[in-house]
Amino acid sequence: MKIKVPKSFDLNVKNSESVGKIAAAAKNGGVEYALMIPTIKPIYDKLHLAYNLKRANEENFNLFVAIEGIHDNKLSEISILKNKGASAIYINSDEDMNLIKRVFEYAEFLNIPIFINANNKALSNGVMNDSPTAYSLGLNGIANYAESIEVAKILELSRHFNAKIIFQSITTKESIEILKNRAKNVFVDVCIDNLYFCDEDIGEFNTLFKTFPPLRSKEDKNALLKACENGIVDFISSNHIAATNKDVPFEEADYGISKLDIFTQLAYSLPLPTKTITKLISTNPAKLFNIEIDEFVEIEFGEFEVDTANFKSKSKLTPYKTLKARLV
Repeated sequence: MKIKVPKSFDLNVKNSESVGKIAAAAKNGGVEYALMIPTIKPIYDKLHLAYNLKRANEENFNLFVAIEGIHDNKLSEISILKNKGASAIYINSDEDMNLIKRVFEYAEFLNIPIFINANNKALSNGVMNDSPTAYSLGLNGIANYAESIEVAKILELSRHFNAKIIFQSITTKESIEILKNRAKNVFVDVCIDNLYFCDEDIGEFNTLFKTFPPLRSKEDKNALLKACENGIVDFISSNHIAATNKDVPFEEADYGISKLDIFTQLAYSLPLPTKTITKLISTNPAKLFNIEIDEFVEIEFGEFEVDTANFKSKSKLTPYKTLKARLV
């Protein structure tokens, strides 16, 4: 049995493969719009921006491109890049604070949203969540506070600006608690992986679950799901990364999980009300960019196996094996 649902807008697709592959995987996964986040390859000048937009046009795909607000400790030409088609700004929270302040000023003046990676790199030299599971495996962990202290810092700065600020891929209960008291121009995004899995799923060094931000504890996962239901979370995105180097020791494996090909189906298989899912993957992301999603896609209703042979992404490596779409 199949049901019709609105197509989705994925606000977090890393540029880990060609635009052609991204477009094909997105169409396969019921994704009408996608925002490319430049963490794998730099996008900070007119050449890089124009190339990606040109390829998206050739693929007849609605690709929004985020440019780096800060590159090599220098401010990017944000105004010029917005005029050339950039849709958003992406920055890391632990950049020079004066540069971040200037990015906020530009974003407010130009009315362009800023996507924030809230992570302190000096505190994130592990490969998974800092937990008993990490200790038992002998792996270095990344503590929750590597994220939450950055969230608190950027949230305080945001109080002085009216720019649209999106905390991307929030993973911890502490960050959710901090963000309960945010202003209307501040938004919260959660990666779908952190709603499905926790660090215990890594088991005996299963590299398919190695991703960044890392899978957190069960308590964190449940806090994120609850935040989706009660309106603290504004968006669910994929954080799709076409990682291919997984058949190696855990420390050496690529970060990332491939799932753009099944993103919409994946979302509607979450233990959340259908209306909530539609709001978090379609309505709210579209509203952020002042567009409307008026196309629908058919998804399987009930339980079915994920067939990675049908993936259009460069990577077919994913821990998602079985999905079960529900109507509630």
